[in-house]
Amino acid sequence: MGYLTLYAKAKLGCKICDKCCINRGDIKLTPINVIEISRYMNISIEDFLDRYTQKLEDEPPELVLKAVGKRATCILNDEKTNMCKVHSVKPMQCVTFPLIPVDLKKDIFYNQNSCPYGAKEEIKVIDWLNGKDGIYLKYKKVYIDWINLIEEIQKKWQKLSKERQNEIYRILFYDYDNKKGNVKHMVRKNIKKVRDMIKHQK
Repeated sequence: MGYLTLYAKAKLGCKICDKCCINRGDIKLTPINVIEISRYMNISIEDFLDRYTQKLEDEPPELVLKAVGKRATCILNDEKTNMCKVHSVKPMQCVTFPLIPVDLKKDIFYNQNSCPYGAKEEIKVIDWLNGKDGIYLKYKKVYIDWINLIEEIQKKWQKLSKERQNEIYRILFYDYDNKKGNVKHMVRKNIKKVRDMIKHQK
Protein backbone atom coordinates (compact mmCIF):
# COMPACT_ATOMS: atom_id res chain seq x y z
CA MET A 1 0.00 0.00 0.00
CA GLY A 2 1.45 3.37 -1.00
CA TYR A 3 0.84 6.23 1.41
CA LEU A 4 0.26 9.75 0.12
CA THR A 5 1.15 13.08 1.68
CA LEU A 6 -0.45 16.42 0.84
CA TYR A 7 2.01 17.28 -1.90
CA ALA A 8 2.23 13.83 -3.43
CA LYS A 9 0.52 13.33 -6.77
CA ALA A 10 -2.18 10.75 -7.41
CA LYS A 11 -4.62 9.90 -10.17
CA LEU A 12 -7.75 11.58 -8.91
CA GLY A 13 -10.68 13.05 -10.76
CA CYS A 14 -14.43 13.12 -11.14
CA LYS A 15 -16.55 12.32 -14.19
CA ILE A 16 -19.69 13.51 -12.35
CA CYS A 17 -21.37 10.13 -12.30
CA ASP A 18 -23.28 8.95 -9.24
CA LYS A 19 -21.30 5.83 -8.37
CA CYS A 20 -19.86 7.22 -5.14
CA CYS A 21 -23.27 8.53 -4.03
CA ILE A 22 -25.20 5.23 -4.20
CA ASN A 23 -25.26 2.39 -1.69
CA ARG A 24 -24.66 4.96 1.02
CA GLY A 25 -26.23 5.54 4.42
CA ASP A 26 -22.74 5.67 5.89
CA ILE A 27 -21.79 9.32 5.38
CA LYS A 28 -21.12 10.62 8.86
CA LEU A 29 -21.85 14.20 9.85
CA THR A 30 -20.09 16.52 12.24
CA PRO A 31 -21.75 19.50 13.93
CA ILE A 32 -20.01 21.71 11.37
CA ASN A 33 -21.87 19.88 8.61
CA VAL A 34 -25.18 20.27 10.43
CA ILE A 35 -24.73 24.03 10.79
CA GLU A 36 -23.29 24.72 7.36
CA ILE A 37 -25.65 22.50 5.35
CA SER A 38 -28.75 23.82 7.11
CA ARG A 39 -27.50 27.36 6.49
CA TYR A 40 -26.80 26.57 2.84
CA MET A 41 -30.26 25.06 2.40
CA ASN A 42 -31.84 27.94 4.33
CA ILE A 43 -33.69 25.65 6.71
CA SER A 44 -33.58 25.23 10.47
CA ILE A 45 -31.19 22.81 12.09
CA GLU A 46 -34.16 20.88 13.46
CA ASP A 47 -35.68 20.58 9.98
CA PHE A 48 -32.40 19.45 8.45
CA LEU A 49 -31.79 16.83 11.13
CA ASP A 50 -35.34 15.50 10.90
CA ARG A 51 -35.57 15.32 7.10
CA TYR A 52 -32.04 14.43 6.03
CA THR A 53 -30.30 12.52 8.81
CA GLN A 54 -30.61 9.50 11.04
CA LYS A 55 -28.79 8.20 14.08
CA LEU A 56 -26.11 5.59 13.60
CA GLU A 57 -27.45 3.31 16.30
CA ASP A 58 -24.36 1.09 16.61
CA GLU A 59 -21.98 4.07 16.84
CA PRO A 60 -23.66 6.66 19.10
CA PRO A 61 -23.80 9.61 19.07
CA GLU A 62 -22.95 9.65 15.35
CA LEU A 63 -25.36 10.85 12.68
CA VAL A 64 -25.39 9.93 8.99
CA LEU A 65 -27.11 11.27 5.90
CA LYS A 66 -30.16 9.25 4.93
CA ALA A 67 -30.09 6.99 1.90
CA VAL A 68 -33.16 6.98 -0.36
CA GLY A 69 -34.64 4.75 -3.06
CA LYS A 70 -33.79 1.28 -4.29
CA ARG A 71 -30.17 2.23 -4.91
CA ALA A 72 -29.73 3.75 -1.44
CA THR A 73 -28.69 7.08 -2.95
CA CYS A 74 -27.38 9.83 -0.70
CA ILE A 75 -30.32 12.09 0.03
CA LEU A 76 -28.25 15.12 -0.99
CA ASN A 77 -27.42 13.80 -4.44
CA ASP A 78 -29.32 15.34 -7.35
CA GLU A 79 -30.29 12.30 -9.40
CA LYS A 80 -30.98 14.43 -12.50
CA THR A 81 -27.53 15.99 -12.66
CA ASN A 82 -25.51 13.58 -10.45
CA MET A 83 -24.26 16.67 -8.61
CA CYS A 84 -24.09 17.07 -4.86
CA LYS A 85 -26.75 19.54 -3.76
CA VAL A 86 -24.44 20.93 -1.07
CA HIS A 87 -21.07 20.54 -2.77
CA SER A 88 -19.49 23.67 -1.29
CA VAL A 89 -20.30 22.54 2.28
CA LYS A 90 -20.17 18.76 1.87
CA PRO A 91 -19.07 16.46 4.73
CA MET A 92 -15.36 15.77 5.27
CA GLN A 93 -15.92 12.12 4.36
CA CYS A 94 -16.99 13.29 0.90
CA VAL A 95 -14.18 15.84 0.70
CA THR A 96 -11.50 13.18 1.15
CA PHE A 97 -13.12 10.44 -0.99
CA PRO A 98 -11.65 8.30 -2.56
CA LEU A 99 -8.68 8.97 -0.29
CA ILE A 100 -8.77 7.20 3.07
CA PRO A 101 -7.16 9.04 6.00
CA VAL A 102 -4.37 7.07 7.64
CA ASP A 103 -3.15 9.87 9.92
CA LEU A 104 -5.01 13.17 9.69
CA LYS A 105 -2.62 14.98 12.02
CA LYS A 106 0.21 14.26 9.61
CA ASP A 107 -1.97 14.47 6.48
CA ILE A 108 -1.27 10.92 5.35
CA PHE A 109 -3.72 9.08 3.10
CA TYR A 110 -3.98 6.14 0.77
CA ASN A 111 -5.90 6.03 -2.48
CA GLN A 112 -8.47 3.25 -2.62
CA ASN A 113 -8.80 3.72 -6.41
CA SER A 114 -12.53 3.09 -6.25
CA CYS A 115 -13.66 5.25 -9.17
CA PRO A 116 -15.03 2.91 -11.87
CA TYR A 117 -14.00 5.32 -14.62
CA GLY A 118 -10.53 6.05 -13.35
CA ALA A 119 -8.67 9.32 -13.77
CA LYS A 120 -6.17 10.14 -16.49
CA GLU A 121 -4.35 13.08 -14.96
CA GLU A 122 -2.33 13.29 -11.78
CA ILE A 123 -3.20 15.94 -9.21
CA LYS A 124 -1.63 16.96 -5.92
CA VAL A 125 -3.46 15.52 -2.94
CA ILE A 126 -3.81 18.99 -1.37
CA ASP A 127 -5.47 20.32 -4.52
CA TRP A 128 -7.94 17.44 -4.54
CA LEU A 129 -8.75 17.74 -0.84
CA ASN A 130 -9.00 21.48 -0.55
CA GLY A 131 -10.56 22.29 -3.92
CA LYS A 132 -12.04 25.72 -4.49
CA ASP A 133 -14.09 25.60 -1.28
CA GLY A 134 -11.14 25.00 1.07
CA ILE A 135 -13.09 22.64 3.33
CA TYR A 136 -10.22 20.35 4.26
CA LEU A 137 -7.70 22.89 5.58
CA LYS A 138 -10.41 25.13 7.01
CA TYR A 139 -11.94 22.47 9.25
CA LYS A 140 -9.28 19.79 9.68
CA LYS A 141 -8.33 20.67 13.27
CA VAL A 142 -11.94 20.78 14.44
CA TYR A 143 -12.59 17.52 12.60
CA ILE A 144 -9.73 15.81 14.47
CA ASP A 145 -11.06 17.15 17.77
CA TRP A 146 -14.49 15.81 16.84
CA ILE A 147 -13.13 12.33 16.10
CA ASN A 148 -11.28 12.32 19.42
CA LEU A 149 -14.44 13.34 21.28
CA ILE A 150 -16.49 10.60 19.62
CA GLU A 151 -13.92 8.02 20.68
CA GLU A 152 -14.08 9.31 24.25
CA ILE A 153 -17.88 9.28 24.30
CA GLN A 154 -18.25 5.81 22.85
CA LYS A 155 -16.06 4.30 25.57
CA LYS A 156 -18.51 5.62 28.17
CA TRP A 157 -21.81 5.72 26.27
CA GLN A 158 -23.44 2.61 27.72
CA LYS A 159 -22.80 3.85 31.25
CA LEU A 160 -24.53 7.16 30.65
CA SER A 161 -28.19 7.59 31.57
CA LYS A 162 -30.71 7.96 28.76
CA GLU A 163 -31.25 11.54 29.85
CA ARG A 164 -27.52 12.28 29.61
CA GLN A 165 -27.31 10.59 26.21
CA ASN A 166 -30.15 12.75 24.90
CA GLU A 167 -28.51 15.85 26.37
CA ILE A 168 -25.28 15.03 24.55
CA TYR A 169 -27.14 14.64 21.25
CA ARG A 170 -28.84 17.98 21.82
CA ILE A 171 -25.64 19.85 22.67
CA LEU A 172 -23.61 18.34 19.85
CA PHE A 173 -26.14 18.67 17.03
CA TYR A 174 -28.94 21.09 17.97
CA ASP A 175 -27.57 23.85 20.20
CA TYR A 176 -26.39 26.30 17.53
CA ASP A 177 -27.54 29.43 15.78
CA ASN A 178 -27.41 28.58 12.09
CA LYS A 179 -28.26 32.16 11.13
CA LYS A 180 -25.14 33.78 12.54
CA GLY A 181 -21.98 33.10 14.49
CA ASN A 182 -18.57 31.57 13.84
CA VAL A 183 -19.07 27.89 13.05
CA LYS A 184 -15.74 26.67 14.39
CA HIS A 185 -16.12 28.66 17.61
CA MET A 186 -19.64 27.33 18.27
CA VAL A 187 -18.65 23.74 17.64
CA ARG A 188 -15.49 23.92 19.73
CA LYS A 189 -17.50 25.41 22.60
CA ASN A 190 -19.99 22.53 22.53
CA ILE A 191 -17.29 19.90 22.13
CA LYS A 192 -15.67 21.25 25.30
CA LYS A 193 -19.01 21.30 27.09
CA VAL A 194 -19.63 17.63 26.33
CA ARG A 195 -16.04 16.66 27.13
CA ASP A 196 -16.43 18.30 30.55
CA MET A 197 -19.73 16.45 31.06
CA ILE A 198 -18.25 13.00 30.54
CA LYS A 199 -14.70 13.37 31.87
CA HIS A 200 -15.58 12.01 35.32
CA GLN A 201 -17.73 9.19 33.95
CA LYS A 202 -15.87 5.89 34.43
